[in-house]
Amino acid sequence: MYNIIRESIFNPKGIIKYHNKKGWFVFLYLFIMIFLLSLGSIVVLIAYENPTLNESSTGCVINSGEFVCSNEGEIETDIDLYGIPVYFLGENQDVNNVPLDETGAAIAIKDNYAYYVLSNFRSTGFDISEYNTFSELSKFLRTPILIGGIVFAFLQNLVIMLFIILVSTLPFLRFRKEIRYRKIFKMVTFAATPIAILLTIYNLLHFHMIIFFVLMFIAYRSVFTLQKELYYRSVIKDRYRENQKKNSEDESNEEDDNIIDQEEDEDK
Repeated sequence: MYNIIRESIFNPKGIIKYHNKKGWFVFLYLFIMIFLLSLGSIVVLIAYENPTLNESSTGCVINSGEFVCSNEGEIETDIDLYGIPVYFLGENQDVNNVPLDETGAAIAIKDNYAYYVLSNFRSTGFDISEYNTFSELSKFLRTPILIGGIVFAFLQNLVIMLFIILVSTLPFLRFRKEIRYRKIFKMVTFAATPIAILLTIYNLLHFHMIIFFVLMFIAYRSVFTLQKELYYRSVIKDRYRENQKKNSEDESNEEDDNIIDQEEDEDK
């Protein structure tokens, strides 16, 4: 794996040597790239400073496992967990009336139940009577948001990376008569390593967009170089075939992957 990363950055033409890597290896390599891309979101979620929940901040007291709140009238809150507003409702306040933030999400606490509200959907109330302190309640509310945020970041970056790889394979379709698409996908996935590294650094540092686009063009060098190398090998092969015809020699039956199969897999 280290050799692939090194080749993709310093010698993209050498990626051709790894076209016979197994599917599970490509999946693992892609998973590692997605993990790196998600580091920025993971760091933000872990480092997020959530407010402390207590009687003064919530306007509630815990009575026999039930959160009794004195809040009445208009539903308002100054509390949020990972940016999602949290409402502690009084007896006459309705869960269906809680305001939603720009993402369409909110958390509502009433009596001994917690509700996660997403747009027009309200989750079934989760029993929180077993939590006897505000710190325990806060941990219970934060855990699904933290896990959900990490999973969402993984899925989002998976879509982004697959989109980049699939779009990058389009110029390689000219070689589809000589190279199977699954091998093209493998090589382009390895060649996309500098792009994944750049996106990882950008997600962590958030530098200027102009600098990002300049570096993205440089990161695409590996894909461009790989395409150029395959084109060069294809031209050489075509000339060889023409010379064979001119010399009236019988052409041998060549495999579809003849322009890359001359490279031996490094593991072998």
